[in-house]
Amino acid sequence: MSDIKDMIGESVNRMFSQTVDRRLLDAAESGDWQRSLWDMVEESGYGDVLVGEGTDDLEGKWADAFPVFRALGFYRVPLPLAETIIARGLLVRVGLPPCPGPLTVIQQQTGDKLNLQIVDGRLLLNGSAVAVPWAAHASNVIVAGSVGDQKVIGVIRSDATGVSLQPGFNIAKEPRDGMSFNTAACHAFAVCGDRLPNEPVLLYGALARAAMIAGAAESVLRESVQYANDRVQFGRPIGKFQAIQQSLAILAGEVTSAQTAVLAACESADVHPRWFDVAVAKVRSGQAAGLAANISHQVHGAIGFTYEHSLHYATRRMWSWRAEFGADSEWARQLGRQAIQCGSSGFWSDLTQGTSATR
Repeated sequence: MSDIKDMIGESVNRMFSQTVDRRLLDAAESGDWQRSLWDMVEESGYGDVLVGEGTDDLEGKWADAFPVFRALGFYRVPLPLAETIIARGLLVRVGLPPCPGPLTVIQQQTGDKLNLQIVDGRLLLNGSAVAVPWAAHASNVIVAGSVGDQKVIGVIRSDATGVSLQPGFNIAKEPRDGMSFNTAACHAFAVCGDRLPNEPVLLYGALARAAMIAGAAESVLRESVQYANDRVQFGRPIGKFQAIQQSLAILAGEVTSAQTAVLAACESADVHPRWFDVAVAKVRSGQAAGLAANISHQVHGAIGFTYEHSLHYATRRMWSWRAEFGADSEWARQLGRQAIQCGSSGFWSDLTQGTSATR
C-alpha cells in the first residue's frame, strides 16, 4: 500500500474502533442521527478523500479511498459517508464546488420514474426515486442523469420547494428514503460531457458498496475465528474441529477474493473506474456476502441468530448492500452480455485488457 493509503487506513481505523460500539449502533437503528460522529468525520476530512487538489486528481484517489470504504463496512458505521465521498468527487470532477454536510446520490436510469429537463437555464426534476440512502439526513442530493443526449449532474437541497420525502429503511435499519420531485429546481448543475462515465453514480456506488461488503465480511471472519477459539465443546475449542476449520478456511478465501477484486478495481481507476473491474468487484463481493453470512451464522450456532449478539450488525448490512447500486446478479448479466458481444476472438483481450470499459 502507498504511504497515503497506510496513513488513511490507520487514522480511520483508530477513529471508528474508538467510537462505533453497540450503544451507538442501537441508537442509530432507533433513528438517532449521530451528529457528533459526523462532526468528527468532517473534521478529519474523510468526506473529501476523492476531491484531491483539483479535477485531475479524482480517480487517482480511489486506491487511497479504499481504506475508508472498507472501514465503513468493518465497523458498520451508521453514516452516509460513502455517499458523501462519491458526491463530492463527482462535483469536483464536473467543476462544481463540493457541498458541505452529509450528501446523498441518485442515478437516473432507463425506464425509471425520474425525469430531468433544462428550462430557462435551470435543471428541473420531476418524478420519484426509491430507496435513496440517508436522504432525510442529507443537506443536498446529487442527481446524475441525462437531458436528451447530454449527461448532467444536478445539486438540489433535500428541503427544496417541490421535494418531498417518504421515510424508509433497509433490513439493516439504515435510512433508505423515497423522494418525490414536482418541478423541483436544482440550485446548481453542470453538463458532464466526457468528464464522467455513463451512469457515474451507479458505477461509483457499486464500487463503494463492494468495498464496504469486503470490510464487513472481514469483520465477520474475525468475529467467527474469535468465537471458534473461545467456544468450548466436548472439552476443546470448536475451532479445533476439522469441520469448523474447513468452514473458516472457506470464509477466509471469500474475504480475500472480495478484497482482491475491489482493490483491483480501485487501483485501475485511472481515467474512470473501469466498468469491467467494477462489475467483477460487485459480483465477487456479493457472492462473498452470501457465503460469509451463511458460514458465520453456522459457526456461531443458535446464539448468532439472536439480536443480543453483534453478528447481525454485519450480516444484515451485507445482505442489504449487495442489492444496492445493482445486485450482483444484474452486474453478472452485464458481464455475460459483454462476453457474448466480444465473441471468441475478442474475449481474452477484453478479459485481460478491459477494452470494454463502459456499459
